[in-house]
Amino acid sequence: MRYSRQEAFLGKENQELLGKKTISIVGLGALGSNAANLLARAGVNLILIDHDKVELSNLQRQTIFTEQDLNKNKAEVARDYLVRVNSNIDIKSYNVKLTEDNINLINSDLILDCTDNLETRFLINQYCYNRIPWVHAAAIQDKGVVFNVLPGRACFNCIYYNIKDYDRCEDIGILNTVASLVASLQVNEAIKILLNKEAEENFIRVNITNNNIEKIKVNKNNNCEICQGKIIKKKFDLTLCQTGNTFTVKTNKKLNLEKIKDNFGVLRDANITLLIEVDDEQVIINNQGEIIFKTLKDENKIMNIANKIYNVGK
Repeated sequence: MRYSRQEAFLGKENQELLGKKTISIVGLGALGSNAANLLARAGVNLILIDHDKVELSNLQRQTIFTEQDLNKNKAEVARDYLVRVNSNIDIKSYNVKLTEDNINLINSDLILDCTDNLETRFLINQYCYNRIPWVHAAAIQDKGVVFNVLPGRACFNCIYYNIKDYDRCEDIGILNTVASLVASLQVNEAIKILLNKEAEENFIRVNITNNNIEKIKVNKNNNCEICQGKIIKKKFDLTLCQTGNTFTVKTNKKLNLEKIKDNFGVLRDANITLLIEVDDEQVIINNQGEIIFKTLKDENKIMNIANKIYNVGK
């Protein structure tokens, strides 16, 4: 691939420098797929990480997938597509969920957070703190945010330290335009960081309905545990599914179903999925680390049961 137009702006030395850099992209959804496409065309080497498969609803905003890719692993499809876009760069892909056990996979010059959950973001923040720059981004409905987490400055935990251990992800939708815009801002910041140019220090928030862009100053939080060198271990985040009728607890690792079967009453065994009974409640568990509560709505009881299952099957 030729980078003549980009090189005319950045300069030959900077273009050569980009070719020596590697960015890890965690999550290949709306943000990650757009970011990967832009970076591959910019000549940056990539590490792609995602454990999901392509679904029909993804195609509205995830531009590197097509109907022919349905039910295929996102990481593999993305790698194959981007190799056809630019065969001159090195692309590695991993069809895995990022956990404490495999976090070293993202070791690179810079990480892009394109995930959809806080658990993984806290994990990235802890791994990268004061040594690897990473760019946090998120988008929903018509809004999005971007924040550079750089060594010596405020970290992700400084901003989100007081957030609850769970977040609700009811299906409130997203425009593909805001996903593209936020991914572009995220990639632009990443390139500036890689080239040692002045990167944005503020927290960027955009709203494409009123075309508003805010820059919010972020200071280090004196009470931040990460900045104090403490290790924070969060086991899971509690998420309300799209239907609004079922709670799902997502753990930070795959669960050992054999151990779980030995400790709880099994109602149905489907190899990679179990239906068990715990404290008179029916619970569905899969080996990817999801614990699904069929009818229970009491969040405290949900977390207590999830703890019991996690401690047995971790």
